[in-house]
Amino acid sequence: MRRRSRRTARGFQEPTPLSADPVLNECRVFVESLGLPRVGSVRELRGYIEELIGEPIIIGPGQPTSKDTPCGMVIRRGGVNYIFYDPDTSEAHQDHIIAHEYAHLLKGHRITMAAQKPDGDTDDEDAVILGDVDDELMSIILGRSDYNDDIEREAEGIGSFLQAYVISSRPAPQSESADRITRTLMRRGD
Repeated sequence: MRRRSRRTARGFQEPTPLSADPVLNECRVFVESLGLPRVGSVRELRGYIEELIGEPIIIGPGQPTSKDTPCGMVIRRGGVNYIFYDPDTSEAHQDHIIAHEYAHLLKGHRITMAAQKPDGDTDDEDAVILGDVDDELMSIILGRSDYNDDIEREAEGIGSFLQAYVISSRPAPQSESADRITRTLMRRGD
């Protein structure tokens, strides 16, 4: 889809919004402002996002989910961000979950609860460890089946634009015949 531009008073061209939804337009502009590298998958953005947020990220499968539990989450522990996704879903859905969790990290969305240490002290630097909170409270904190929540909507939008960026930045697959032509031309230059 080709974007139309409009001229501003100073002659600069601004992209015309692609959506009537201002949140989605803000998400698109945010992703465009990140200066992302060309990558082949959302997972390959990890190192770049680590640089942007200044903290390491570890990505791995979590527990399989049901309709009442989130299919992904990010937990910060000891200055490390752990992104968990549902291992029982497709790779494409896992990538979407990871992109969604990247969005939370990039925007600084945090649900911070002090985890209680054995000595009764609390550790404000770390996010909740799942065993530290009862199941009902955890479902309130982590439940994401309704995307009306502004933070979740923003993360969903940014995650979608991250995936769109990855898809559009992939090099076009070359056909076998184009590859043969390239090899032939390179041999002739030797």
